[in-house]
Amino acid sequence: MADIAHSYGASIEGEIGHVGGAEGAATAEGMEEAEKFYTKPEEAKDFVDKTGVDALAIAVGNAHGAYKLPPKLDFERIRTIAKTVDVPLVLHGGSGLTDDDFKQAIKEGISKVNIFTDINCAAAKAVVKSYREGMGLSDLSPDIVAAVKAETIRKMMLFGSANRV
Repeated sequence: MADIAHSYGASIEGEIGHVGGAEGAATAEGMEEAEKFYTKPEEAKDFVDKTGVDALAIAVGNAHGAYKLPPKLDFERIRTIAKTVDVPLVLHGGSGLTDDDFKQAIKEGISKVNIFTDINCAAAKAVVKSYREGMGLSDLSPDIVAAVKAETIRKMMLFGSANRV
C-alpha cells in the first residue's frame, strides 16, 4: 500500500498494536487486559521498516471514542518508540485526554493527534444550544462551523501547531 500511495504522491499512515474502543477499558481489569495489545517498540520498528509507512499510530493506553474511565497513557512507551522508529508517531483516540496528557504525549514524541470525538461533540453542543423550533440544518450550520473552528483552534494552540507549516 505504501508503494501505491507514494506513486501518487500521497503519504500513508499505519497502526500497530490495538487501539480499541473505550468501552473495553471501563474497568481496571479491562485496562490491564488492554496493555497486552499496546505497541511494542521492536514490533513498531519492524513494521515501519517492512511497510514503508510515513507515520505510525501506536497503542499506548489510548482508545477510540469517548472514554468511560480516565485513560492512563504510557509515556515511557511513547518515548521509547519515538527513539526506535524514524517516522512521526500518531495518537488515535485523543479525545477526552487532559491538556496535560496531550502536552506530555507530544513532548515524548507524538506528532499527530486524532481528536474527532472532541470536534464532533463541539458541533453537537452547538446544535443543542442553537436549535429553535422550525430551524433546519442550514440554519444551524453557521453555529456548528463556529464551534468546530473554535475547538480546532483551541487544540492547535494546545498542541503547539498554530501558525506552523
